[in-house]
Amino acid sequence: LQRMKKLPSGRIILTHLPPHLLPPSILQSKAKILVLVWNPKNMSVSCYCFYNNMPVLPSFASWYEYFATFINRKLAWESYFDRLVEWNKYIDHKTIMMISYKELKE
Repeated sequence: LQRMKKLPSGRIILTHLPPHLLPPSILQSKAKILVLVWNPKNMSVSCYCFYNNMPVLPSFASWYEYFATFINRKLAWESYFDRLVEWNKYIDHKTIMMISYKELKE
């Protein structure tokens, strides 16, 4: 965080952090936040491949085993759905824009 503070103004910072882990000053400032929302199907397929290719993470014998873990919110990081619910609280915030990956590509 200290290194980011030293970057010149107009910086772009990419993160996977949910709102509750961001510094409160970010949400209260004029900083623009773009929340990129993936289609749950595409995101879960991507995560499945990620898990099965990262030696430090548990791998799954089948898609069905992974999907049950995904739906039951048992993956190493917080649930995709919980994250969406949390960001949706900011949907009318003037400096936060939620956009789907599909919309971004158009």
